[in-house]
Amino acid sequence: MDYHVFKKPVKGAKGRIINRWYYYYTDADGKMIQKVCKNCRNRSDADNFIRTLPPLTKDVMQNPIIRDVAAEMFIPGSDHVDRRRQLGKSVTLETLTDARGYTEAIIGQWGDFAVRDITPDAVIRYLFTVRRSGSWKNRYISIFKEVIREAAQQGCKITVPQFLNFARNSKQADIFSSDELSAFFKPENFPNSQYFIFFLLILSGGLRLGEARAIRAKQILFDKKALIIDGFCKKDGERTTYNKKGTPEHPKLRAVWLPDFTLGILAEYMTPLALMPDDFVFTSAGRPLRQETAEMVFARALVNAGISYSKDSLIKMGFWKKGKITKKAAAVPGGRKLVPHSLRYTYVSRMRCELSAKELMPMTGHVSEAQVEYYNRQGIEEVLLSLPEAEAALAGLLDFDNRAGRI
Repeated sequence: MDYHVFKKPVKGAKGRIINRWYYYYTDADGKMIQKVCKNCRNRSDADNFIRTLPPLTKDVMQNPIIRDVAAEMFIPGSDHVDRRRQLGKSVTLETLTDARGYTEAIIGQWGDFAVRDITPDAVIRYLFTVRRSGSWKNRYISIFKEVIREAAQQGCKITVPQFLNFARNSKQADIFSSDELSAFFKPENFPNSQYFIFFLLILSGGLRLGEARAIRAKQILFDKKALIIDGFCKKDGERTTYNKKGTPEHPKLRAVWLPDFTLGILAEYMTPLALMPDDFVFTSAGRPLRQETAEMVFARALVNAGISYSKDSLIKMGFWKKGKITKKAAAVPGGRKLVPHSLRYTYVSRMRCELSAKELMPMTGHVSEAQVEYYNRQGIEEVLLSLPEAEAALAGLLDFDNRAGRI
């Protein structure tokens, strides 16, 4: 018989060990391929399942259909997930659940197509008809490419083709001007000092919102004037032991310098709290600040600082309902997008005036200079400040007196 069944213990959804039935076969190159016996609870079910499989031919082994290739992808306990773990890729339940959703969408549309019959043009033409954001479509393409790589792992001789990427529909965050920062960072704009210091730390260290919510007392090294960033809070408040794009095995930790002004305010705020090393610095009811609450406080501070429209104007425009701004990007005059992440953009843009993109990479947690430049939103104010430095060069450029004559 071409196929052979066997039982294999795997980890279930909550870490429990369960026995699952698999089958294996040897492909045309002599490589052993393992796959799950779908919906099989015992040996009899597994034997009946493999009887329904088509006879193995060289074409079947080297050009499987998408449905078979992707059947066990991103499922906890699968060989695919084990390979991701060994390659240092994220295998958190959140990541696997998200990726599995895309995988099932791919199976639903392309499941009966042979892997080698898939062309980038066909996939892009299909995505043109889908009413989704550019970010969603790019993620779909990313998962599709992983499906094709998985086919190669299973014995299909194929090279992952090149796909075009879609433009991202979401507007990138804008940066604050110096005047706006001065107007924004006033204690009276915030419900209490905690939120004032919270957002000041985000700006001072170029933090992501989730990283700031996750700050514990031991991460702030006052004697070294530094902040260690070793995790972030997910939207539900769960704290990770790794940074964004990292994994438990490769956490991608980083450190940033903090200015004396911020350190002084932090020390004044934290000393009366007598925090233990593992205590969260910014809390509500004993838990890290909620993302939604932080975003609402930020939006209100924009209004209080006069950077956004007034509350009455926002209510008339339908941007303020039930005590919060409902469309933050549209709430700033001129269509600018000022959100908590704008503080990180502002940090990178201003630091980039003094440091190279390469020098900034360890401080921002980016893995390439291109990512640093993506965050660089040098405003016209900073451009004007740099003009005097070009004065001497411009004078030389236009000095024709002793060369080709006067202009």
